[in-house]
Amino acid sequence: MAKKDRGRRPPAASGILRPAPEVRNYDNETPKFCLHHVVREFDVTALSAQRQAAFARTLQRLAARRWVDLITAPRHGTGSEFIPAAQIKASIPARFQDRERFLVFRYDGRLPMAGARVDDVYHVLWIEPEFNRLYDHE
Repeated sequence: MAKKDRGRRPPAASGILRPAPEVRNYDNETPKFCLHHVVREFDVTALSAQRQAAFARTLQRLAARRWVDLITAPRHGTGSEFIPAAQIKASIPARFQDRERFLVFRYDGRLPMAGARVDDVYHVLWIEPEFNRLYDHE
């Protein structure tokens, strides 16, 4: 009768190197959007029906492009810009307290939504309902 092999591992294949996992370039991905951390005073419910619709249309338009296209486009329109964290008047969610700057997209004319990018996910933190409420515009 053969003895059972309890707890023994098969011998390691020595000398065989496995290829390193390929590094994923998130700039070639389309953005995904997260509204889990959006600040209450700057969420969708703070917007008029017209601005809510503009926000939804903007998310759909942005989701159809790659990150590389969005970050290289002019800042107004489908482009973006960064705002220093010190300029944000609203509270910053705990998960993003360590950020020095936030990524801004325009959703209704020049009204911004601001948030943080993590890999290919854009975490929307604030949707400005009226100018100068989130930060002072120049």
